[in-house]
Amino acid sequence: MSTGNWLLSVDFGTSNTAAAHSAAVSGATETLPLSHTSNVMPSGVFVAGPDRIAVGDHALDEAQRFPAGFLPAPKRLVGQGSVSVNGVDLPTWQPVAAIFRTVFSRAAAVHAGQMPERLVLTHPEAWSPAQVDVLRQAAAAAGMDPAATVTVSEPRAAAAHYARGNRVPPGGRIAVFDFGGGTLDVAVLGTDTDGGFEVVAARGDNALGGKTLDATVRSWVIEQLDARDPDLSTALRSPVARRALDESIRRAKEFLSEAPSATISVSGDGVAETLQITRDEFEELIADPVAAAVRLARAVFDDAGVSAENPLSAIFLTGGTSRVPLVQRALQDLGPVATLDDPKTVVARGAIAAVTTAGRQPSMPAAGDLLTRWDTAPTPAARADDQPQRRGRRPLIAAGVAAVLVVAAVVTAVVLTRGGSDENPSAGGASPSAAASSSVASATTAEQVQAALPDRLRGSLRGCTQSSAMVGSPFAITCSIDSSSGLVTGLLDSRARIILAVDDGNARRDVVRIRQGAGASADDVLVENTARTAAATISQDPGSSATIMYAGSANGIRMFLTGVLGATEGKTFLTRSELIQ
Repeated sequence: MSTGNWLLSVDFGTSNTAAAHSAAVSGATETLPLSHTSNVMPSGVFVAGPDRIAVGDHALDEAQRFPAGFLPAPKRLVGQGSVSVNGVDLPTWQPVAAIFRTVFSRAAAVHAGQMPERLVLTHPEAWSPAQVDVLRQAAAAAGMDPAATVTVSEPRAAAAHYARGNRVPPGGRIAVFDFGGGTLDVAVLGTDTDGGFEVVAARGDNALGGKTLDATVRSWVIEQLDARDPDLSTALRSPVARRALDESIRRAKEFLSEAPSATISVSGDGVAETLQITRDEFEELIADPVAAAVRLARAVFDDAGVSAENPLSAIFLTGGTSRVPLVQRALQDLGPVATLDDPKTVVARGAIAAVTTAGRQPSMPAAGDLLTRWDTAPTPAARADDQPQRRGRRPLIAAGVAAVLVVAAVVTAVVLTRGGSDENPSAGGASPSAAASSSVASATTAEQVQAALPDRLRGSLRGCTQSSAMVGSPFAITCSIDSSSGLVTGLLDSRARIILAVDDGNARRDVVRIRQGAGASADDVLVENTARTAAATISQDPGSSATIMYAGSANGIRMFLTGVLGATEGKTFLTRSELIQ
């Protein structure tokens, strides 16, 4: 099949899949209809055999006949490697490929049978590279050239769509509250120097979504039937009857967004009932999950340092569940709420706006490049007298680090183990409570360094060796980080290395230097905590992975980390590791 001069984006969701394309006539970005009646299609698939996978409404119809072959949410399985359904073992990319194949077919039909010049796939912000690669494999299996496929995270895509119709001032920040059918994802994004967006903080809940609200209503329905018609309540144990009830609840939920009441139809074993539910009753039922969603949003905003003095420009709502009026009212206390167009399709449309060039895989810089870039920076006092200020050198804390990381033979290293093994460097060390209360002015042993670290960071370190790379500190360690640790999943590459020291005096000076930008380049990203007791610079040069320089005046920690996949991933690492809170 030939390729046309147009773009296609696919937002593969937990409950529904949406797509957008650059229109054949106008070239404008438009939603791609995925059925005769809707712009979205269900993400569920029905597996009849290895090469016979039905998708969308067809899959739902087949599930009524044979529920054992139905996968309602293939997106939840992406990290598993394989899935067994209906006696068939499949790689997790295969059900996704079936969905993509249908989307590609519908898109090509609009463009005279031609495939897109470029495909943009969206994914959750927290997905690892391996999970994102499942989408790439699925697209390739569905007929897309891998070289023409790029990816963008869902909150960045949503932010790009928002920015098309709303000006975000330089340095401004917005939040994306993505409340879909199966999950909730919240992110705070700030504008970057190129007019795009960088994720400042993000969290998600894979167990909270529109289906959570549906489940609370289902429990209410069963309670009503237990009192009015116990036999009908028992009949709802049938998968077919339960699926019909769920569909009726979903329609009622959507209707209640516009009307004060709705009806829910229940049928089974030849008996039928109709229940009426008011919006007030519905909102009382869903109050707890909505409150949980708001708490998650508040936590992300706290991570990002959102305050009355540093507010958000807008909270942008996406996902079908964000249509619920109670959700919108509950968020108004956190900031100005904005909704645009169809919340189910804004991520797909924004993905095209967010992507301008093909992505590249980060790589480690060459040793020579590191050694020439990491030079001693002027002190903040010297910078104050230097007009105009120059931002071309890196901070003193990093001087000499590259030589240790890349040319290991330069440093005489002593393997530091506890209990005779480096598989668990925290074994035999301070307890979590002791670590939390540790206050060492200047650590002189590996035990003292590790005891001062937050629990998650300390527990993920492996193969630590003594290092002389941290300039000014009497003792430092260099470690690798367990790639299977939940702390670093999707954030670091396999060659990541971390250098750590605990040195109260130098850490305090470093916090000031980092905050004032000593040695930073114009493209570096500054991250601080709300109390301004910790600061970090995330640096990335073209074609290389990012590095993080961190210092905390409250904990005395000085840190230098290489192998970070990007600025967004660096921010997430700082939050997950509890270095920036």
